[in-house]
Amino acid sequence: MSDLPVIKLIIDEAIEKLTVIIKNREKNDDVEGVINAIQTYADKKQPMIQAYFKGSVVMLPQRQIFRVYIVNRKIMIQTSEKLYEVRKNLRDLEEVLDQESFIRISQSEILNIKRVKNFDFSSTGTIGVELENGEKTYVSRRRVKEIKAVLSKAAD
Repeated sequence: MSDLPVIKLIIDEAIEKLTVIIKNREKNDDVEGVINAIQTYADKKQPMIQAYFKGSVVMLPQRQIFRVYIVNRKIMIQTSEKLYEVRKNLRDLEEVLDQESFIRISQSEILNIKRVKNFDFSSTGTIGVELENGEKTYVSRRRVKEIKAVLSKAAD
């Protein structure tokens, strides 16, 4: 019996986006290796973002970014572990970031919707957002309608 994984390709015209499903008895080194290979491939398809942390330049894969926002006239990138500074303006970053993952939620903030834990619609006229890392932010009133449209489209 071979240790090589079984690879099947299923062509389905109803599928709009490449979907990878990994099936195994358990999560092990082989599974992690396949996931890392797919993430490396995906990172090459999206430009990495140049950021700064304590004077060092870091190239961030977009999937690691939770949100991009302005604080004290500086553009900051929040990941699960650190807060980085970026030397581009928000509009330029918005053009580079993946349009399917990132959405502007206010004049000063862009959010990675794939890193959202939940949306809170309980407050009248606004939407609270909790990220996977526990950070909380809010959608500006101007953007509520747009965010609801994006969420309903994603639910379909």
